[in-house]
Amino acid sequence: MKQTARTSTATASPACAGLPARTVFAEREQDALPALRACRRCLVRRWCEETVAPAASWFDGVSAGRLWRNGRPVTLRLPQEGQEGGEA
Repeated sequence: MKQTARTSTATASPACAGLPARTVFAEREQDALPALRACRRCLVRRWCEETVAPAASWFDGVSAGRLWRNGRPVTLRLPQEGQEGGEA
């Protein structure tokens, strides 16, 4: 069977699977970092945002590579991996 982007996404597990709920549903950026990092390698980010519908559900936590509070994306303050800033 030829594997397409659609079939691989449909059968992929979220990269955050297995992370503690307090990490995925964190309100503080520092607490959410493990989930945000997992999102970078996740194959189902679009599906995640469509399913969670953060804005419509007033979601708090991490979905589709973003931290959300009251359904609005939070501007991240901490430097992320691969970005300049912060101490080495």
